[in-house]
Amino acid sequence: MLPKVDLVIDQQIEWTGSAEYADVVVPVNSWVEQQDYECGGSCSNPFLQVWKGGIAPVHDSIDDAAVFAGVARALAASTGDGRFADYFKFVSEGKAKVYIQRVFDNSTTTRGTAGPYDVDKLIAGEYGGEPGAALMLFRTYPRVPFWEQIHDSIPFYTDCGRLASYCDLPEAIEYGENLVVHREAVEATPYLPNVIVSTSPYVRPADYGIPWDTLDPDLRQVRHVKLPWSEVKQTVNPLWQQGYQFYCCTPKSRHSTHSSWSTVDWHWIWSDSFGDPHRTDKRAPGVADRQIQMNPAAAAALGLNEGDYVWVDANELDRPYIGWKDDEGPRHKAFRCMVRVIINAGLPYNFTILKHTGWIATERTVKAHESRPDGRALAAETGYQASYRYGSHQSITRGWMPPMHQTDTLFHKRAGRMGFVFGFDVDNHAINTVPKETLVRITKAEDGGLNGQGIWQPATTGFGPGGNTPQNELYLSGALVRVER
Repeated sequence: MLPKVDLVIDQQIEWTGSAEYADVVVPVNSWVEQQDYECGGSCSNPFLQVWKGGIAPVHDSIDDAAVFAGVARALAASTGDGRFADYFKFVSEGKAKVYIQRVFDNSTTTRGTAGPYDVDKLIAGEYGGEPGAALMLFRTYPRVPFWEQIHDSIPFYTDCGRLASYCDLPEAIEYGENLVVHREAVEATPYLPNVIVSTSPYVRPADYGIPWDTLDPDLRQVRHVKLPWSEVKQTVNPLWQQGYQFYCCTPKSRHSTHSSWSTVDWHWIWSDSFGDPHRTDKRAPGVADRQIQMNPAAAAALGLNEGDYVWVDANELDRPYIGWKDDEGPRHKAFRCMVRVIINAGLPYNFTILKHTGWIATERTVKAHESRPDGRALAAETGYQASYRYGSHQSITRGWMPPMHQTDTLFHKRAGRMGFVFGFDVDNHAINTVPKETLVRITKAEDGGLNGQGIWQPATTGFGPGGNTPQNELYLSGALVRVER
């Protein structure tokens, strides 16, 4: 998979695509099996949680932290330097609460006027919540950004301590981001990709001589062209001219945690419109399939019926991988994305949705899907279950590097503690992935009807927002439900 990497090790609860391609897989405990305490929070809610599991591990697995501690002990033994093991001393001793308390003692959101949260009291539920839960100690609820800067005159997280509308870093001037500007998307735009839309004479970026019509995604993301909107709207994305005229959004699913548990039967069945525990159509990779949502007029213009299988292709220069077009090996077939069409009248004409939570097809699952009597995409060697017949959402997506996120001089607040740093910091300035930064071309692969014959039967019933049926008429007239007194 990564020929220049000597060893890939994966810590996993499930046998995912990452495990399928790893050299070594270390099995770790699930949340209900954890043998020592862990704490966590979320950027989307104000709750702090501390917990450990309530059952013994079902299989031969250990806690995540215990893996790190075990590697540290092995390094200490092989090098003679005990500091490796000392770093994880309390994990090795089953006393992870010591580290959790250190976090509470030194975090602004777990330390109030009465002192920091006590981990044992929090586990006992002595802070007004359920056992193991408490509110983060924000100054306001709901949280108001920059409340302290406005009311307490605490400096903003900039090099001058004030809000700044101009950045005088040399890189910012060179990249055309010394003022707040709008850039068109690096790929998902009908106009010139990555163009800076501005008329300010103070925005004067360097384009490095990169041609405007380049299809190379790496060159396109570092090119800095400034144009006024009156000129931008006259430009055309060269990919758009080649037929890549659908934006593909790859958001999360409400039926899984990222991709965790995506192939558990009932999660999978509920996650799309093609769930079938009987697998009546043996083309399905498992008890369900994967789908791309399309505007009804856009689907009709391509001659597509709801339920049809389609190929979803992105820029072939680098997706699914460099050299894909000329590769005649098993990877060529395994990594081209095939999904089913579902109609969504709420989508704009050129907008599509393909949820990102499915497990990728691999060479092994394709071999299984094409050779097993039941057609399941289940790898014989490992038991890895793919969510797709071929490819995945990763066949069409890639990461992008915002220029100002990669400098050595950018001043900002640290991610993990109260402090400041110049340059890159994990999470603050990581490489961006999609979910709305892909243009795709969609072409029909197979009919949606049973075993590839005709139209998928549910698409012929007239149900759905565009259907003209007596039931829909009753619903729209408000007469579907009657209240009798």
